Amino acid sequence: MNPPTSVAPHLVLVGLMGTGKSTVGRRIAHKLGWEFLDTDDEINRLTGRTVRQIFETDGEEFFRQVEHDVLAAACQMSTPHVIAGAGGIVLRADNRQLLKNSRFVVWLNAPLPVLVERIGQRAAKGDGHRPLIDGNPAERLQKLYVERECLYRDVSSIEIDVEGLQVQDVIDKVLTETGLEANS
Repeated sequence: MNPPTSVAPHLVLVGLMGTGKSTVGRRIAHKLGWEFLDTDDEINRLTGRTVRQIFETDGEEFFRQVEHDVLAAACQMSTPHVIAGAGGIVLRADNRQLLKNSRFVVWLNAPLPVLVERIGQRAAKGDGHRPLIDGNPAERLQKLYVERECLYRDVSSIEIDVEGLQVQDVIDKVLTETGLEANS
């Protein structure tokens, strides 16, 4: 009988949209020689639909179930991954438990004006895949931040304020504070 395969340590990045989880995550994965998984991209790959399309046709509850399935599968992978969790990944209790069981969970945090500026820039470029901020992005982001701040804090062992930092600065902080830099 073969012994069960062990689950590898993963680095999971959480935080609101616009904090740089995907950008930072890809570069950290490359630097460590780990695989990278963005939960939104994986949902798109598995369903053949964007987040917005899923919200419009099946609703948020269906999206959250697919999101959970993706996170659960990612957390069971036997090779180390850097995982960029979607902004709402912390909303379900079962996801929060999965995250708490992960070795490294880093909350990338930014003040509301920084997020509004970043999201506004993307929206101006035609990046409309964020249905939860339709209408008034600043007001919606404020509401999301208030709803999720304690959840991000609850699941993460490290919080990094990304305001004023360049991408490389954030990467360096993540690697230093997790101790992964020394292990790579």
